[in-house]
Amino acid sequence: MSSALAKVDIAALKRRHPLGDVVEAAGVELRGRGRVRQGLCPFHEEREGSFTVYTDTQKFHCFGCGLGGDVLDFIQRTDRVDLPEAIRRLETAPPTRLPASTAGQTSAPQALPANRDPALLTAAMRCYQRQLGLSQDAQAYLASRGIDSEAARRLGLGYASGRGLRDWLVQAGFDDRRILDSGLASGGRERFRGMIVVPELVGNQVHWLAGRAVWPQLRPRFQALPGPKPVLGLSRLPASAPWIVVAEGLFDWLVLSAWGLPAVAALGTQGMDKLASSLRGQPRVLLAFDADDAGREATHQLRALLGLHRARVVTMPSGVGDVAELGARPDGRSIFLDSLRNAAPLAR
Repeated sequence: MSSALAKVDIAALKRRHPLGDVVEAAGVELRGRGRVRQGLCPFHEEREGSFTVYTDTQKFHCFGCGLGGDVLDFIQRTDRVDLPEAIRRLETAPPTRLPASTAGQTSAPQALPANRDPALLTAAMRCYQRQLGLSQDAQAYLASRGIDSEAARRLGLGYASGRGLRDWLVQAGFDDRRILDSGLASGGRERFRGMIVVPELVGNQVHWLAGRAVWPQLRPRFQALPGPKPVLGLSRLPASAPWIVVAEGLFDWLVLSAWGLPAVAALGTQGMDKLASSLRGQPRVLLAFDADDAGREATHQLRALLGLHRARVVTMPSGVGDVAELGARPDGRSIFLDSLRNAAPLAR
């Protein structure tokens, strides 16, 4: 370890970067509140949500694959770097919490904006879109999830092959420092390699990116640019929509949008107060969160914040865990529309 890193106060560094915040910034959706939060493990394929973050000890453990550790262990595994590099990355990253001003005070969360580069991200997305057009495997994966080629084009989706992005961006006029600062690289490799890439558009520019792995063996399964996550799809809502659907996850939103429904994604079950504030002005909101305890809790919180007169709950059919599952079924859209009509007869 270098002499500079040897002088780093590791305990203070970890306090500035709580494990849960770092895990979510890496694209893992954590559910639950209090001491224990859980999500899908980024290190192995699963559907149960065995990856557990303990907020009191700031440690993680996966009951599926057995991996565990602290925030530095997490960075080493997700970014495939050694300990000195993990310390350096955490040391140079913007803090997600303010330090306590006195010994008796607790630190309060503060969402600091990430350094986003819309011009560069927009250029990168064009590269990903071209690579999607060249990858039959990525197109087949999207089709298996209910996203056909027309919907993929309309939603601006791409695929990161893991090759050629830097050359593309350099040819577009971006230097290496700007490319590195964008967050598109992680551990010396493309962050979204092997993933379907989903953009958040504001106007015609890309302001945020997330990815979902195509290949089952790829870890982590989800990735996102570092920093605060948006309410995905909010800027794409039609101004005259009499109602919108709020879903939980990335592919929930893709499926709803592919079906032509006005929708946004919360990208998790935390921060319902901020989500409610973002939905101010929407006349009717239909809540279609996952059919599990965390999804039901988030639904209850958000409906209370929005008001019972504005919000309705969409109940998933028996045996269906989320909207994304319906996307793979030929009758999925009609089943979901029936659920919408049961929730709010005017939603057609």
